[in-house]
Amino acid sequence: MYKVYKITLIQFTQFLIIIFLVISSCKTPAPYTQEEAYQENVQYLKAQATDHWNKRSNVKKAVIATFFLEKAHSHEPDNLELALLLCRAYHYGAYYIETDPAQKDSLYMMGARLALQLIELSPAYQNIITSGQGDSMLKVIEAITVVEKKYISAMYWWATNMGRYLSSKSVRVRLDHRELVEAVMHRVLSLDPEYFYSGPHRFFGAFYARLPGVELSRSEEYFQKAIDTFPDYLGTYVLRAQFLHTKAGERKKFKADLEFVINADPALLPDLMPENLFEQKKAQLLLNDEEMLFE
Repeated sequence: MYKVYKITLIQFTQFLIIIFLVISSCKTPAPYTQEEAYQENVQYLKAQATDHWNKRSNVKKAVIATFFLEKAHSHEPDNLELALLLCRAYHYGAYYIETDPAQKDSLYMMGARLALQLIELSPAYQNIITSGQGDSMLKVIEAITVVEKKYISAMYWWATNMGRYLSSKSVRVRLDHRELVEAVMHRVLSLDPEYFYSGPHRFFGAFYARLPGVELSRSEEYFQKAIDTFPDYLGTYVLRAQFLHTKAGERKKFKADLEFVINADPALLPDLMPENLFEQKKAQLLLNDEEMLFE
């Protein structure tokens, strides 16, 4: 079913591009300079991206928003705010919309690569990377610890996209990337533990629940901090049920978290209502798989 919809969406997007080009060529009066026309069209792209992003609870609108963000970013590659929203949009599409594993991985990696490019703009990061000799990975980890707060969003969306990408990979692959992923999100945590609705705490709650040899109490502590700080962010409960409660064999807690999400008001966080609506769908799907998850 999704594949059929995806094809029609691509056709719709192609049609949209044609219409956009026609409108762009028609709305530029003769007195305009080429630069003025260019800037007007870039503003149009950004306005369309914002408008569709604000309606991202609709799958089609979310996909179109990403399309416009990509186009706008290609014209303004130095626009940090635009690039960060594109990183987030890639994650949104992969986590909430795409069902094909390969396509999900592709979106996560596009988000991670773009976020890394933004992190590398940090002067503090560059100072360490370009100084002297030494193990390249150790230098990267050291550099991450001094990245300025200006780049906190880039670090968060790198770790979040990368973490999601790694979540479907083998234990060995996850362990190979553990040190760097931890370093990046710990930097976010040190700069602002409440960033993106207690995102660092939520991240580590899921991260440590999935790693072998880590006490589950550590995961529980991070999840609880996230919930205590932002109880209306429904994704925290879904992750706790999916990773912590299943691993701990806590079936009652699993059901309690998911039923709480399903019955919650997604509009209690107005800016995150689209995400909360999708989390309710995820909660229902997990609840449907309860028997299989607790065999």
